[in-house]
Amino acid sequence: MDSIVSLKSMGKVFHTKNGDVKALDNINLDINRGEIFGIIGLSGAGKSTLVRCINYLEIPTEGDVFFEGKGLKGMSELQIRRVRRDMGMIFQQFNLLSQRNILDNVCFPLEISGVPKAKARQRAKELLNLVGLSDREKAYPAQLSGGQKQRVAIARALANDPKVLLCDEATSALDTESEKVVQAALDDLMVGRTSFVIAHRLSTVLHADRIYVIDGGHIVEQGTHEELLARGGLYQHLYDIQFRGE
Repeated sequence: MDSIVSLKSMGKVFHTKNGDVKALDNINLDINRGEIFGIIGLSGAGKSTLVRCINYLEIPTEGDVFFEGKGLKGMSELQIRRVRRDMGMIFQQFNLLSQRNILDNVCFPLEISGVPKAKARQRAKELLNLVGLSDREKAYPAQLSGGQKQRVAIARALANDPKVLLCDEATSALDTESEKVVQAALDDLMVGRTSFVIAHRLSTVLHADRIYVIDGGHIVEQGTHEELLARGGLYQHLYDIQFRGE
């Protein structure tokens, strides 16, 4: 298989006033092109730290991240920014710019990349149409619902047509109805695109090509949804809690 992102012996330690906290320990993963890759775990397991290390928003303390065969350790800030253009990221919180309308929010990463204004606006309009918000391009974030804001965030993350899409609990802050709409949009947009999905709701990753279960900063299980259920471990326990009320 053609690996696009690899994590090699990666670890992350946070230094706090109460001592060191090891958030991730010896993580080894290979993410293939076009693969939808899920990470599941309880709150505090290390999921968000893991995804933030992939694009160096957090710098690993041990090991390294490789993108298309090149290690990020030792890269300059300019080189890291270029790598990030190929890694669109959708956060739990929408992080939209409140003083910009929706069209200008989606244009923002294109402006940073030096795309001419007219071309950037055309691309932004196409993306807003893709997420079903072409009629709200002049609205401001405060005028949108949570689900609409997250769809704008998705459009913005796709602005530079990234090779990898990183989703960090992208639907967890939404109500049930908004979550369904946003998740449906994400499912459509992830087809054929390498996607790394962090979630605590199993419904978000049921159809991932591979699912890894993280606990206490360690990968403790891996497989497809069916394989993990059959194994009877932590994944099955989480499934029972969320779907069977056990």
